[in-house]
Amino acid sequence: MGSKKAKFVFPLTMIMLCLFSTVIVSGEEIQSVETQGSIGFTGIYEPIGTPDPTPPDSVHRPPVIEIAKPGGTLPKTNDFTNRRLIWIGICMICFVFILFKQKDQQQKKLKKRK
Repeated sequence: MGSKKAKFVFPLTMIMLCLFSTVIVSGEEIQSVETQGSIGFTGIYEPIGTPDPTPPDSVHRPPVIEIAKPGGTLPKTNDFTNRRLIWIGICMICFVFILFKQKDQQQKKLKKRK
């Protein structure tokens, strides 16, 4: 009974491992983009005490040099970039399945001879 269970547990584990394995990716910031977005607050701010150090009398905005516009398209969720790896994985699963079938058939032939 134990060997029959082992025949199903190992392939099932291998399939689950292949299906649920993670893909490691890395990204790098190439260029920053400035937008005209802003953050707003509602309500009245009541300070608890005097600020330390005291704020300046006037607020100076930094000069706008150049606003970078994003170009191109962004990657989409669930977008596969390399389908060849998927087919290699499917072929490996099929190969392991064929090996198990051949081994099982050889064991059945040996049992019939005895």
